[in-house]
Amino acid sequence: MNGTAFVPNVAFQRLIDGLEVPLVLSTPRSFDLVFEGGLPVSVSLHPNGTDVAIDVWCYDAAPLTGAARRTLVKALLLMNQATLSGQALRIGMDSRGLILVHASQALERLQAVSFVTWLSRLVEQGRRVRALLSTHEGGEDAGEGSASERERRLH
Repeated sequence: MNGTAFVPNVAFQRLIDGLEVPLVLSTPRSFDLVFEGGLPVSVSLHPNGTDVAIDVWCYDAAPLTGAARRTLVKALLLMNQATLSGQALRIGMDSRGLILVHASQALERLQAVSFVTWLSRLVEQGRRVRALLSTHEGGEDAGEGSASERERRLH
């Protein structure tokens, strides 16, 4: 068994064990991963006990203000509209101004291999969103804080 916490859901525990990497659970229902480039990912069991959610934390937009923030929000809405028509994922901004790619899926449909494939696809989408948003850095009204400072807030 990975991690130090007790996992009350047997199917979620099997999913964790199938990853075959040492994990420290954040809670009995979640764990965090960090991918190349410092891309943080949270995996959690929904409170209903039947769904798994993945959040890929892409970008810290909190420092953006004015026109830059409005442009970002419009771009996120357009990206979200495009993904809703073709993929089961959403792109959004939380109350702290952190941009994330989010998806959920029924736990019963996930086996270790399909989970890794799904996770990899979401991480790749997160990288693409991060790359797209990073091209906007340094523009007018970009807000305070360097890119490295914003990266630290994501962790």
